[in-house]
Amino acid sequence: MMMKISLILLGLITVISITSCNKVKDSTPQQGNTELSFNILPGKSATGLKVSDCFNTKANYVNVTIDGALYKIDVFYINNVPYTNTIKLAPGLHVIQDFLMYNDNMTPSVPGDDYVMAAAVHTGALYSDLVTNLLNKNVTIEAFKKNVQTIDLVCYEEAHYSDFGFEYFTLDQTVIREQNFFGDFCIKNVADYAGSPYALQANGVQLDMPALFKIELWQNGMLTQTYDNAAWHGEGQPLKVTYADNLGQVDNYILKLFILVRQGTAFNYVHFYDWTFADAAAIPAGTDGVVDFALGNCVPDADLVIPPWMNLPLTATYQITGNYAPGSKGGYVDATLTNIGTGYEFGNSTVASWCADHAVNITVGQVYNMDVYSSLYPTLLPAYAQSDKWAKINWLMNHLDWFPGNHWYDIQGAMWLCDTPAWGGAAESGMPALTPMMTDMKTKMDLYGPAYKVPPGGWATVIFIPTGTSSSTHTPVLQTMFIKIDP
Repeated sequence: MMMKISLILLGLITVISITSCNKVKDSTPQQGNTELSFNILPGKSATGLKVSDCFNTKANYVNVTIDGALYKIDVFYINNVPYTNTIKLAPGLHVIQDFLMYNDNMTPSVPGDDYVMAAAVHTGALYSDLVTNLLNKNVTIEAFKKNVQTIDLVCYEEAHYSDFGFEYFTLDQTVIREQNFFGDFCIKNVADYAGSPYALQANGVQLDMPALFKIELWQNGMLTQTYDNAAWHGEGQPLKVTYADNLGQVDNYILKLFILVRQGTAFNYVHFYDWTFADAAAIPAGTDGVVDFALGNCVPDADLVIPPWMNLPLTATYQITGNYAPGSKGGYVDATLTNIGTGYEFGNSTVASWCADHAVNITVGQVYNMDVYSSLYPTLLPAYAQSDKWAKINWLMNHLDWFPGNHWYDIQGAMWLCDTPAWGGAAESGMPALTPMMTDMKTKMDLYGPAYKVPPGGWATVIFIPTGTSSSTHTPVLQTMFIKIDP
């Protein structure tokens, strides 16, 4: 079992300089040594259920290094708040170089088993970017005045995590938190990623390989940090995302996941998913302490499975050409697609196409400028096109062998039965009336389709929506057309 170091940000430490209470016999103040003490305000538990283990027992003393000299100062408690006894320092500029809080392990005469409960963070140290007041810290002590300084402490705990295949440290979820991420990327064609950063991995490009990704950390609506795993090519360790929580207020977080994929012939980071949570909440990480995801369906038991990436153009022109009902390519119509760049899943060509809206018109021969959508991401579609019918249609396209002797009209009729409102079954627009096979297809689509995930090597539909259609549009102005490809 590997060990981890867990960090918990404590509260603020106030440095107070006070004067002696002795009566002064001379009317002229004498600027002798000034007393210095520390008031320690521990942080709250992040879980909300119990005080952090760091504070289940009381501190006994602190070791403070000031100007190179070590001071051991006893700690006492009033109303469960820790304070230190005083030390005397000469007025002037001093440097606090170290500050560590100890527990004597209930053996005050045996210093060898004492342990550090908390320590201040030095400039440039790990997590120094997550705290405000760092060491070394200059402090000006003035005689006969209160001198208030602030220092942030970090609390140390041990915890155990199961082995995910890497050695790593992680943070307990309190004020300074950490979550760890690892991803799989499932592709269908190794050649597509030749020459990409994935080729730098130890085993080169594979059908299932560690994902190269980055995560943007958004806190309370502000982008605060971006993390990525490019330095180690995505393999050998997880990506650690650390962030600070402000005690006493609600902090809302969004972790935006971007994965390196092919777009056309380029390789870009594309936004795929957002994790949202607040304060002490954590993203589900299974039993291994690592949030693992898969882009594609080759790792079905990952904590997050993202549908396969389809390398699609953003736009294309769409035109129904030649014959329809049926088309010559085996679909309801033939569609000629143009104005498509190179390197995508499909290019400029004439292909079999289908329609999803039986009661909406489209004009044969007219050229339409279209936005291109993957049916695997239906929530990105305009409101009118968002439906579980896409999962059902994808199921049907991958199970046509269940229906021996099917015809193009059986397939199109089953799709129209998934429309809202559903097709009534009367012959129209070149379609014959309802057939028993259409009904059988629709029954099985309803049974197996809603939760269907397209497997590697399966078929998925690509949807064409008029360019500029708002995501909030609830009524189509043009028949929704689609084709099928191997994603």
